[in-house]
Amino acid sequence: MRKDEVFVGLGRIIVRLERARHRLLSVDPGDKEKLLAASRKVDELIMEYYRAKSNATRG
Repeated sequence: MRKDEVFVGLGRIIVRLERARHRLLSVDPGDKEKLLAASRKVDELIMEYYRAKSNATRG
């Protein structure tokens, strides 16, 4: 995979992460189920970013 493709992939993950973060911030703090679901999504995307970044530095 070329370096520019790696950066595009990381950029897409960052965009998805920012969207998920905005959704998390817009959830009513009293709605624990929605808050937990949105928080899990942010966590998943953070892990996806670090996995992609780690794979990019190896290859």
